[in-house]
Amino acid sequence: MKGIKRIWFWFTLVVCPFLIILGVATFAQLLGEYMYSQQFSFSLLSSFQIAFIGAGICAFSVFLSTLKEAKIRFFAK
Repeated sequence: MKGIKRIWFWFTLVVCPFLIILGVATFAQLLGEYMYSQQFSFSLLSSFQIAFIGAGICAFSVFLSTLKEAKIRFFAK
């Protein structure tokens, strides 16, 4: 069980930033299309775009909790 927690800890430290960047980039793209396109409508959103934004939000939450765990694990005296 300890090995699984260790693997999950390092997995989240590596993968979560990529998912956060993907979610922010997708949101920025949609925001740009909304602001500068005259033909934009929310019905044109694909399920992948919604999934990427949702994954970015969830990854941010998991990443924050992992950072708190890392602070305790590496900097606690």
